[in-house]
Amino acid sequence: MSKTIIVRYGEIALKSEPVRRRFEWRLIENIKLSLKRLDYKLRRERGRIFIDTRRPSAATERLAKIPGIVSASPSLRTDASIGSITSAVVGEAKKILSPGMTFAIRTSRVGEHLFSSMDVNVSVGSAVLAEVKGVRVNLSAPEREIFVEVRGGDAYVFTKIVGGVGGLPLGTQGSVVAPFSGDLNGSVSSYLMMKRGCMLHPIFFDPRPHANGRTRKLAVGAARRLASFYPKLELRIFPYGKIFRAITERTKQDLANLLCKRAMVRAAGVIAGQVGGAAIVGDEDLKQIAEGGLENLRVIDDACELPVLRPLAGMVKDDIEKIAHQMGIFDPSASATNTYLSPSYPTTPKLEEVREIEGGLNIDILIESALPRTKIIKLRRSAWT
Repeated sequence: MSKTIIVRYGEIALKSEPVRRRFEWRLIENIKLSLKRLDYKLRRERGRIFIDTRRPSAATERLAKIPGIVSASPSLRTDASIGSITSAVVGEAKKILSPGMTFAIRTSRVGEHLFSSMDVNVSVGSAVLAEVKGVRVNLSAPEREIFVEVRGGDAYVFTKIVGGVGGLPLGTQGSVVAPFSGDLNGSVSSYLMMKRGCMLHPIFFDPRPHANGRTRKLAVGAARRLASFYPKLELRIFPYGKIFRAITERTKQDLANLLCKRAMVRAAGVIAGQVGGAAIVGDEDLKQIAEGGLENLRVIDDACELPVLRPLAGMVKDDIEKIAHQMGIFDPSASATNTYLSPSYPTTPKLEEVREIEGGLNIDILIESALPRTKIIKLRRSAWT
């Protein structure tokens, strides 16, 4: 018997054969990146990827963070014979069952075999009852479940199904650029785009590049948490100070935030041209959109020719926090961070007025002069440390 992790994916299996192969190839490349420095062997069958490793716990923890993977199960691999399966199951049962507990055997099969799934359940269940005294079978609500997956000449025995990110393999849906302050909304909106298979390029617009850098550190910390989903993730630090001062010192307060937002979207669009980005990621949630109005979004989106995607558009704060907690990207110290200005916008902004003001501020020239000073932070110098 050997230790093997069963890796399952969902949406990939629904694609056409050429697309499925391409998506599987990308998922395998992302797996190899995340499992760097672990000793393992990778095998692929239709609908499954198998990882043979001596460190299943460490590998499973990393696999559960990879977009495209629905679940993973550390298992014991054995021969597809009832005798071998029974021996493996009894060994696992002795580890997880004690007198008075209930259990169930769940078997699934792929391929031709001389036995049915029910034959395995009955034979193995009887052996567990004989070897582990005081336990009972309960098929409807067992305290413990032992799973058997038979595929061709191999059988896999496991007791855990570790949930994964799901979605699509990162890199299959093009690239997006995200203005990124490291706050709750920015982290979750960026994560959701990664989950949908987009290669993410986050940009922190640093309004005070020569200050103590607290907001910059928060952004870097948040980006490092996102790097657990893709170790090669990089964060760009855009020197935003001159643009920020030009807007806040020379415009009316009720227009300053809108102009700041447009400047960030405009700069993100320029950087998108450098990295092959096809869209900009906005972090506005349901409440912010309702308070600002759709007209504000139209004015903001006008700053760039690329589409602006808003994955949080139908979510409230509780929804967003729930995702952040579940995926390990929640940071209370950054949840209320506001790097720039109040999120409020003028009630009825006029696009022509906004464009005229921007022309007087030379925003395009300021962006162009700041681009060469943009820094790139490799969030994880090696895939895993």
